Amino acid sequence: MRNQYIFILLFLVISVSGLGQTKEIDSLKRELLKTSLSDTTEIRLYMKIARAYLHYNNDSLGKYSDLTFKLSKSSTKYYFGRANNDRGMYFFGNDKLDSAKYYFKSAIEIGETEKDTPLLVNAYSNYAATLRDRTEFEENVKLNLKVIELSKSNKRQMGVTQYNLASTYSVAGFDSLTIKYLKLATANAEESNHDFLLAQTLPNLAFYALENNELDDMKMYLDKSLKICKKLKSPRVWSTYYMNVGHYYNKLKDFSKAEEAYIKALNESKRANYGYNIMYSYMALGVHFVLAQKPKKAIENFKEFEKMYNKNSVPSIGVDAYEYWAKAENMTGNFQNSNKYLEKYVKINDSLNSEKNKTSIANAETKYQTEKKDKEIAEQQLELADQQLAIQESKSKTRTMSILVVSLLLGSILLWFSFRQRQKRMQQQLVTIEKEQEVRTLESLMEGEEKERLRIAKELHDGVNGDLAAIKFKLTSLLETNNQVINEAVEMIDTSSEQVRAISHNLVPPSLRDFNLLKAVESYCENMNAIHEPEIIFQHLGDEIVLKKKQEANLFRIVQELVTNSIKHAEAKEIHVQLSNVENNLQLTVEDDGKGFDVANVKSDGIGMQNVKSRVEYLNGLMDVKSDGKGTSITITISDKLDNA
Repeated sequence: MRNQYIFILLFLVISVSGLGQTKEIDSLKRELLKTSLSDTTEIRLYMKIARAYLHYNNDSLGKYSDLTFKLSKSSTKYYFGRANNDRGMYFFGNDKLDSAKYYFKSAIEIGETEKDTPLLVNAYSNYAATLRDRTEFEENVKLNLKVIELSKSNKRQMGVTQYNLASTYSVAGFDSLTIKYLKLATANAEESNHDFLLAQTLPNLAFYALENNELDDMKMYLDKSLKICKKLKSPRVWSTYYMNVGHYYNKLKDFSKAEEAYIKALNESKRANYGYNIMYSYMALGVHFVLAQKPKKAIENFKEFEKMYNKNSVPSIGVDAYEYWAKAENMTGNFQNSNKYLEKYVKINDSLNSEKNKTSIANAETKYQTEKKDKEIAEQQLELADQQLAIQESKSKTRTMSILVVSLLLGSILLWFSFRQRQKRMQQQLVTIEKEQEVRTLESLMEGEEKERLRIAKELHDGVNGDLAAIKFKLTSLLETNNQVINEAVEMIDTSSEQVRAISHNLVPPSLRDFNLLKAVESYCENMNAIHEPEIIFQHLGDEIVLKKKQEANLFRIVQELVTNSIKHAEAKEIHVQLSNVENNLQLTVEDDGKGFDVANVKSDGIGMQNVKSRVEYLNGLMDVKSDGKGTSITITISDKLDNA
């Protein structure tokens, strides 16, 4: 059975309630009995009670979310977007995906109109959950990544979204990405004390550990999960836990313990009245009985599964159910039914674009056709006197069946190849999306840094420099006493003022703002010469350098960082800064005659060099570092694609 289908989708809920205990629910209900409650207060109480039932009883969630929705709609529209979101969660719990989508979309529209980010985070994530078993894989991933971007400051919400994204990758067969996001979700759940999320991530991590034969890790995850189940006392949590325990014992072929665990999972799912879990439990029991060589019991559970599946289909569950149902019918000798359920399996499997070896289909088809052929031969032997003719016809049919088997095998190979190609394209799209996010994040950090530099420069210029000027004015008025100490103080203030001015200009160079990169670097070298010992020499070679202001700012900050490093650490007498532009290839070189350093052992976690590397990567450049006892040379080369950076 596929390990990617053990996930139970979680919802993001706007933090208006952290309830879940019976006493607290009763307390809220008593509040509702009070007279003279305002509509907004009544709406808020209904919503808190609905949220409290989310992981405990889906019918109660439906009752109170409906009361919230109707009262909000008929009165002030207070919390109407959240009311739509809660109605969607109820319908999802009943496997009514079309209705769930309708309410989640309504919540999104309200959130976008009111610019309500918390509501949008919840509605986007919950709408993505409805896409997990359809063919909208790419849209699902984009929505979840969007939610992660909006939830950076909220570990709890980010953890839930990472878990749902892991579920999506699991359905698509990306196991490494599934494990990655499960671990990220677990870390955020632990940090935000989100026990219900941990109750979902830990059993799934245990299952993947079992699949990878990491038995120590598997036991650790299940032990942690059991503690949380005892703490929460939630039927949905227990259902997930027992389901994974059943998978574990099936893996060890301890079928009696596996059966006990699956039955407990089914009972807990029924207690929560959560349709998805109930359907999954029947399917899991059917698969279990096939593995335990009990086909009749398997068929009984598959029939219960189909009653629910015909009302609200979930393809990711159906594909396993019909595959193993076909095996159960085959074990009982009913090859016609076996073929019927194999056809359903193939249809669902193709719709999910899953990779599957079709040899079993061909074998089942061959058995069914062979049985049919034998019956036809027997009838012909009774009716025809010429036995040889019957044998010849039988041979002809056998050849036809052989051709059919070969055709099915070839078709399977073509389908497998097509799926592999599509999977590669999906992986490339995912890499592109993540790369774009990294670029946007880096760009935002750099813009924030420039704004902060501008603020500090203004503070130095308008604040500290102004105070120094005032102090100098007051001291100058005392110079008539010819006091030597006052003269020295005035000179020190002049020196400090020059240094403050230089620092201010280095933070936000006027020449970079008013002119261009060459003028800014030249002015910076002159200013640094005035306040530091090493002689700083600037040189420009080649064509004129014409760049966007954002690119100029990044190159200027690189020059600042490299020159400052030489002054602080190199003990150099001369520092050379050279900018050259030849055939649209820009090259920046900073050299010194200092003591050098060991390039192989240089610390890579320094903030300064990390800033330089980040800026070089942002500009699509390459950095080359050479250093020995005679000095250091750092060269940064940027191709003619610079203008597109």
